[in-house]
Order: sequence, then structure tokens, then C-alpha cells
Amino acid sequence: MLNLYKITKSYKDKLVLKDITLSADPGEVIALIGANGVGKTTLLKILLGEVVPDNGNITDHHDVVGYIPQELDDLNETIEESFDSVESWRIDYALNLVDLGNIPRNRFLGNLSGGQKTRVAIAHVLAQDPEPTVLLLDEPTNNLDTEGLEWLENFIKRFKGAVLFVSHDRHFINTVATKIVELKAGVTRSYGGNYEFYKQQKEIEHQAALEKYEKHQDEKKRLKKAMVAQKEATKHVHEHIKRADNDKYQRDFFRNRVSVKLGQKAKNLETRLDKLEEVERPDSDKHYQFSLRGASHSSKLLMLVEGISKSYNKHVVLSDINFEIRGNEHVLIKGLNGSGKSTLLHILAGQLAPSSGSVTYGNEVTVGYFSQDTEGLNYKISALDNLSTTEARQEAIYRQARSLGITAEDLLKMPGELSRGQQSKLGFAKLLLANHDLIILDEPTNHLDIVTKEQLEKALQSYMGAVLVASHDVYFLQQLKINQTIELKMGRIIES
Repeated sequence: MLNLYKITKSYKDKLVLKDITLSADPGEVIALIGANGVGKTTLLKILLGEVVPDNGNITDHHDVVGYIPQELDDLNETIEESFDSVESWRIDYALNLVDLGNIPRNRFLGNLSGGQKTRVAIAHVLAQDPEPTVLLLDEPTNNLDTEGLEWLENFIKRFKGAVLFVSHDRHFINTVATKIVELKAGVTRSYGGNYEFYKQQKEIEHQAALEKYEKHQDEKKRLKKAMVAQKEATKHVHEHIKRADNDKYQRDFFRNRVSVKLGQKAKNLETRLDKLEEVERPDSDKHYQFSLRGASHSSKLLMLVEGISKSYNKHVVLSDINFEIRGNEHVLIKGLNGSGKSTLLHILAGQLAPSSGSVTYGNEVTVGYFSQDTEGLNYKISALDNLSTTEARQEAIYRQARSLGITAEDLLKMPGELSRGQQSKLGFAKLLLANHDLIILDEPTNHLDIVTKEQLEKALQSYMGAVLVASHDVYFLQQLKINQTIELKMGRIIES
């Protein structure tokens, strides 16, 4: 069993982790979730022993921890070279465990698919002596296609030890996690069950917090109103109380007694108001919302694709692609990695010329494009200048950036100074500030945290234009409500 108890960690004056308690038992699969920048990577490094906490205790009970990073270090190495000095039989053993026993060891890592790279990274860990009893995985589903995801899901379910992984992939979390640990504001909260259970519990907590906040606001209003009434009553006594016999002494004595009594009541109310415990509005109410502008008539032809083919030398990537998009359809380009999806989207967005065939857009149709490689960003100008190219007003730029968690300080930075997630958000901000009839999205949820994904989903659900998307994010596609699927296999459209 791996245990963390009351772990704290600060960098300079910034408190990143302030009260972390976490345990991982054999057989548990724990999803560590939280917004980008909350300290998940710091927590992983503490678990790996790479970072020493300021306070708290770590107990490993002789567990052996294996870490699977997001990316392999050197893609110019062969598979065999990547294992360093590991004995040959152990390499064979580890590769067999990840179903890569038949792959040539002299193949370069850079020539492997995303799923194969993930398997090699896991094999590196399984080749340890002794074998790990705890696995830590950092964003393991990035760059995996459907086949790779299914393999990873089955592997994690079969693993006998404990698994802790960081991920924003809600379908993956839903499928494999037995416990959700949310990291927020430097503390963790645990929820037994999968992502759907976690969502239900969070909604219950939110409703309870909202009810508490509203009751608090009502009580504040009541006390303030009562206090004002008491002060008005005191004022009224001073101004209007008279005695029939015009005895000024008795009048003033009676007036003062009543004033003191009413004044004490007002003071008591003020004291109760001061002592009323402050209740903050629930966080989810503070999220800025963003929306996509644009609209299209339900039957208007937006894009006609006829006979598109693409080859590089003698290598055929796409062959005879034909389809059309009308109105406000949500269209999915589906296929395994290497099937030609990104190449097709590049052609449809006008970023790449086809070898043959044509793409025809409808009359006055405008198209927006988001690339998983953030190709739409100019890395030579600031983030703010990138957004200004949309010709949107400054007020709209700052509002849209803020809705995605991009601060005014971030806007002054060059895109290369931002994190990968922030770069993706910047690319989205450019898209959101425009006014398109059709938007093309290539793996749009990669590198986005769950909160931003949910905001994007809401924007797309209310978007009146058409969407063409390539994505392996099952949960995202379910929210998007796809009504046309185009499946590619080896560069051709196949019938579903």
C-alpha cells in the first residue's frame, strides 16, 4: 500500500499542495483529476521521489513504483536501445506482456504508432527488476486511437497492483477507474466509483452548496432589513413621541428608555450580522461561459468533396474521397491513426493541396480550422496579437480569453511561453472570436482539462453552424451528438 499523509509543497511564495492525503491499495485504479496547473505533476513527482515535500509523510510498504511518461524520451533510438542495459530475456518478457513480442527490436521509436509507443513505455517499466507493484501514468491516452485505447483499458484492468493515472479523458476514466481523486486548491477529495458517479456526487455537492449560499444571502438580507427597521423605529421615537400633559421630563425619560431598548436590538442584529459565517458562491457559478457565433440554414450546401486523393511520391494517403456537408450537421471523420484523417482535414481546411479531386464551398461560406498541432498560431507575435488578427474588439478578446482561463498576463506572452494546454486554448479563442458557417476540428480536446472540455461542449451544442471533427474522445463525441460518420481505412471511405 502506498500512502501520502498531509503532504504540503510550496515553490517560492506559492503554496501548490497544502493538505494531500492519498492511499493506493493493490487492485485500485485511481484517476487523479483537476484543472491544468493545480499541481498534479508536482504530486506525481513527489510519488516518484523526484520532489521532496515540505511537510507530511510518505509510506510505501516496500512498493515498487513504475512511471509511464506522456512521451518517450528519444524517438531516434531503436526499441532495443531504448531499454538501455536491460537483459535480453527481460526485454522479450516485457514486450510480450504488452503484446509486442513480434515487433522487430531494431525498429525506431519514431516509426511506431501512438499506441505502440505507449506499449513500449509500459514495457520499459515492466522490465524493471523487481517488477513494479504501483503504476503511475501521466496522460496515457494522448495520441491513442480506438484500438490503442481498448488495449490500454484491458491492460490496466488486468494489472494486479495499484494504478494511479492523470487524465482528462472522461470515457477512459469511466471505463477503468475504481476511485476518483480530485485535486483542487491544494487539497484532494476522494470519490469511490467512476467518472459518472463522481459527476453525480459533484452535482449533489454543488446543489447543497448553492442552497447553503442562497440561505446565507437570505439571512443577510433579513438581518439588514431588520436592523434598518430598528434604526428607523428609534428615529421615529425621537421625532414623534409626545405626552398629553406636556411633561417634558417624563417625555424625555420615556423616549430615552425606548430608544435604548430599540438601539440595543439594532446593535444585537448588527452583531449577529457581523458573526454570520461568510459563505462563498459555489465555484461552478463563477465559470465564464463562451459561445461560438455562426449559423447555417439546415439544407444549405456548405462543402462538396469530390474525388479527393493525396499521395507522397508512391505512397497513397487518400484515395477517391467523396462526401458533402449541409446545414448544421455534426460530422465525424473516424479511423485509426495513420488512416489519413489529419491529411484530409488539412485539405478540407485549405492548408494542403490534394493530388487530385476538388473541394467546393457553398456561396459565402466561411470555414474555421483548429489543428491539434496549433498550426493556426503565429509564434512570432504575442498571444494578444494572435487574437487581434480576428479583428474582434479588445473587450471581446479579453472576455473570450478569460472564459478559457487565459489571463491578461498570459495574453502578453508569446505562444511558445505558454503551456501546451494554454496554446490549445489560445487556438480555440481565435476560432471562437470569428464567425464561421463550418468549423473543422482536429483532435480538439487533446491537452484540455475537463472544465474547458465541458465549456467547449456547451458552446458546440448551441452552435448553429456545422462541425467537422476528428477525435478519439468518446465522451466528447457523445456530447456533440454526431449525425454523420465518415470512416477511413487505409485512405479510403468504408461503409459502416
